[in-house]
Amino acid sequence: MRKARLELLLIVIAIIGIHSFRNSQGGFINGKLYPNSAGESVLAISGKDSVKSMSKNGYFGMRVKPGTWKVVISDKEQVTNVVREHLLVNEGQNINLGEIRLSE
Repeated sequence: MRKARLELLLIVIAIIGIHSFRNSQGGFINGKLYPNSAGESVLAISGKDSVKSMSKNGYFGMRVKPGTWKVVISDKEQVTNVVREHLLVNEGQNINLGEIRLSE
């Protein structure tokens, strides 16, 4: 009887571990801004979720939940923002936006 309870407890712990690992999975959106000193902030929006990142030496990256995202890049010297829309991020997927040219 004790062995059966121990086995059941181990199975429950394993199931909880698997589900918590799956919930922590997400995707990643990254890219490079040119010129690299111009990018002020990068914001990813999906429904009511948002993730903000600052570019460092022109590079940015952010971990996001699976879903469809819009990325908005604010530039200190631009009146309008650069926007990339309809970015479908699947679990464990890396979306590389490549080099994004900002107005000079």
